[in-house]
Amino acid sequence: MTYFTHVSGKGVSLAAMIAGATLAQPALADDVLAEAKAIVEQGYAGLYEAPPETGPAAVTDKTIWYISCGQAFVLCAQQAEGFAEAAEHLGWEISIQDGKATPSVASDIIRQAVAAKADGIAISAFDCPGIKSALLQARAEGIPVVSVQSIDCSADVFGSEEPLFTASVNMLGSTDARDFYYRFGELRANYVIARTEGQGKVISIAETSQQVQQMNHKGFMDTIAKCEGCEVAESTFNFGQVPSPATQIWQSALLQNPDAVAVEYGIDALMELGLQTAVRQSGRSDLVVGGGEGFPNNFDLIRRGTQTFSIALPFKWFGWAVADTMNRVQAGEDPTEMPNQGTGFIFVDAEHNLPEPGELLEPKLDFRAAYLSVWNG
Repeated sequence: MTYFTHVSGKGVSLAAMIAGATLAQPALADDVLAEAKAIVEQGYAGLYEAPPETGPAAVTDKTIWYISCGQAFVLCAQQAEGFAEAAEHLGWEISIQDGKATPSVASDIIRQAVAAKADGIAISAFDCPGIKSALLQARAEGIPVVSVQSIDCSADVFGSEEPLFTASVNMLGSTDARDFYYRFGELRANYVIARTEGQGKVISIAETSQQVQQMNHKGFMDTIAKCEGCEVAESTFNFGQVPSPATQIWQSALLQNPDAVAVEYGIDALMELGLQTAVRQSGRSDLVVGGGEGFPNNFDLIRRGTQTFSIALPFKWFGWAVADTMNRVQAGEDPTEMPNQGTGFIFVDAEHNLPEPGELLEPKLDFRAAYLSVWNG
């Protein structure tokens, strides 16, 4: 995959930028640190790829149901809001439904959409096996289902069965959500290496129940392993343990590793679900603390010095990407040949990219204008 930083309206391949500094094997400690610092500087500018430049005009007058991963979660609600924005420009009638982070609920909604004879169903962050019977019903009725941040039944981790999503959103060159999250983990590791000068112990908090979070952690671990002066203490939990006993698990990790210089995690929401308490009770004000997603509450924590950094995701862009993919399916494009919808990441800390209090961070790339130029023909 290729990742771009958007600077002054130009997309520049990050891979190309650092290709001239390709590291010898085994990599030297100074080389790893230099590369990490270079990536962080590009991350401040924004590591984005642009949406497609060509495609079908808006296929209007469609009824599309959108199943949110859970409207109680900021990232899910923002994706749904982005989809609604895009759908208005596409001339669709939409129904935003709350999947409540529960596959059985999402399955029931799919069946309701089938019964209502919807023209299409979009779904966020529900893997195929948990909603398989409902997907089979939608396919039997000829109703396309487009997924984002979901893993299809054809994935190796699910036995390489037949794919049941009509199309999956291609982000950063892959329709497999695990690839996006692997890159997410790589970037956090580079920030930690750069911020700690490649020295010291890092407590890495890893969620174990979701495939994408496993890859999120793997991306971090594979990258931090290149840092000779870094040591990792893993602290594992699953979402069913939040906030308790997860908070106690994190407190124990901090107590057992008093020499840690950093705490990293891939889920910013954890700070509001017990992790902030664990960090505060450790009495360690010198820790590098950070993760990713990028919510207003986390930006406030950065302002107060409780959190050090966040790698923010463009949630509304994800919703527009789903809409464009659905529009292409409605226009009859090959679902297996969906173009790269772009998206990406931006690094936020006290000195870089903090938005106004209470606001989400908008990408430094006008993705809306890019889509509208295609849809308007």
